[in-house]
Amino acid sequence: MLKILGKIGLLVPALAVGAVWLVVLRLKGVPVPLLVTYGLLLAGSVVGLLWPGVLGRRATRGRVLAFLGVPVGLGTLGLYLAVVYYVTDLPVLLALAAAACLTWTAALFLRVRRAAGDRGARQTRRAFLAGGAGLALGVLSGLSVDQVERRRREVLARGEQERQAAVRAPGGRRRIAGGAVRVFPIHTGDTVVTYGQFYGGLDGWEGLNGYVRTLVGKAQITVPVHAYLIDHPRHGLMLVDTGVNWEQARDHDGYYDMTSRLLTERDEYRMSPGQDLRVQLARLGYDAKEISTVFLTHVHDDHAGGLRYLPQATVVMDRRDWEHGVLYPYSFALVKDNLSFPAFDSGAFGAFPASQDHFGDGSVILLPTPGHSPGHMCVLLRLDAGSVLFMGDTLYTLPHLAVDQVRQMTIGGADTIHQMEAARRIQNLLASDPRIVPLFAHDNTRYHSDLVASAFAQGVLDEDGVRELRTHMEAVLTPDWRLRPGHTPRFVPPASGTGLGSVDFR
Repeated sequence: MLKILGKIGLLVPALAVGAVWLVVLRLKGVPVPLLVTYGLLLAGSVVGLLWPGVLGRRATRGRVLAFLGVPVGLGTLGLYLAVVYYVTDLPVLLALAAAACLTWTAALFLRVRRAAGDRGARQTRRAFLAGGAGLALGVLSGLSVDQVERRRREVLARGEQERQAAVRAPGGRRRIAGGAVRVFPIHTGDTVVTYGQFYGGLDGWEGLNGYVRTLVGKAQITVPVHAYLIDHPRHGLMLVDTGVNWEQARDHDGYYDMTSRLLTERDEYRMSPGQDLRVQLARLGYDAKEISTVFLTHVHDDHAGGLRYLPQATVVMDRRDWEHGVLYPYSFALVKDNLSFPAFDSGAFGAFPASQDHFGDGSVILLPTPGHSPGHMCVLLRLDAGSVLFMGDTLYTLPHLAVDQVRQMTIGGADTIHQMEAARRIQNLLASDPRIVPLFAHDNTRYHSDLVASAFAQGVLDEDGVRELRTHMEAVLTPDWRLRPGHTPRFVPPASGTGLGSVDFR
């Protein structure tokens, strides 16, 4: 009985790991028929090794290994090389192969001690061959480290050349002088998402079900990733979020390690050289080294990637996101000692029961809006003509303010409730003050591409700009936060049947 329970104890985690691996492969775009065949072989080999008799009276563990284990092993290696492998893995793979050969060598020598005659001699020869192969692979692993580093330096050098060329391209300008607070939207590239993830929160894209549909859904679109530069006469240069960095978009597999590559898509980010955060700052007349403060709405990598360029900046973020949010250490490696966590003890602000007056002069107010992440926050900046509310990912676009009609994928449970509570508070705040305009991180409508771009072309939002943005908002949304005709999103499949679709509004 104990033996059976022990085998079951091995079977359950083995199948669970196999299921996760299959999900990862599906995320990487491996065709379903191939996954089904591979999954059956994988499950059969696991069950067959534990209970050989299940596969037939003549089945043995040796035959299971030969007829199922070997194809599964070769298939696993092939799938890994096809969808996950990057040259930086080479030293690790060679080291693992060396360790396997040396382990086999040790096992053979143990068998030699129990063998005699010709059989012992054969085992000895095999042991020496395996040991020699292990040592050779170990040496190759060490030698490959320098080659991998050289290739990495070459990739980064090409990126630097592209960046410098983009900085020198026509159209750059000098920093605009003056005492006004200036805000510059910065488009740091695009991210590829499923349409349902972006617009399907009311159609079943919630919680675990939403994540599964994200993995298998291929109705994809691209949406922008925006950060915002603030040039403040009293508080210096600041950023709200930092967008995507060059390596994430142009050298994805080199930026992320082996484990992270399993959980991310190779082509999830797209960026032209001119969209690099450092390039755009330079073309506005600024230097990334001058940024003193970053207000991070949340820790997700498409908002935190640019932190790699800002080691001198103080990063202001909610402690809950740092302790419980899903973050990648690469983006935070250079700023982890420069974090500042607001206490949200400045009292109520409008519909928000808690807030943080960051500088103590009312110029920047931090508002907790948990839900999309444990410690998501929005940032309100006061200007002479009004105020801007940086939304982060609480709501993706202007139409998302109609949360009962348009909703992004949410985490589910209490997190969805918290996110919707935050959205209602934002609605109340916008309704209470017609001089507040919202700015979004991923808005893919003409609100951002046309009106926001025009209103902030020189960095200063004047009264006419506030009026135009609010007038457009009222043309899209009714006073009770419903969409007016002509503004409901609809997925448009790609013309060729493959590739990325687009979004139409009707």
